[in-house]
Amino acid sequence: MPIFEFHCNDCGQDFEKLVFGSGEVVECPACHQTNCEKLMSACNAKVGFKLTSTSSGGKGASCTGCTATSCSTCH
Repeated sequence: MPIFEFHCNDCGQDFEKLVFGSGEVVECPACHQTNCEKLMSACNAKVGFKLTSTSSGGKGASCTGCTATSCSTCH
């Protein structure tokens, strides 16, 4: 089951939620409103001996050479 990241448009809270189906209504755990949007998440996957990232490599995202959140040698 996939865990998605959401943002509440009412209170500004970012949170994660396990979603079982595409029709499931997502409620903010902070304010209990349903005015939430799914965020795009960067993810990493280990393929063989290489760490692969689906992120754009921008600030705050891990690069494919390491798991640090910022690395001057990888850019």
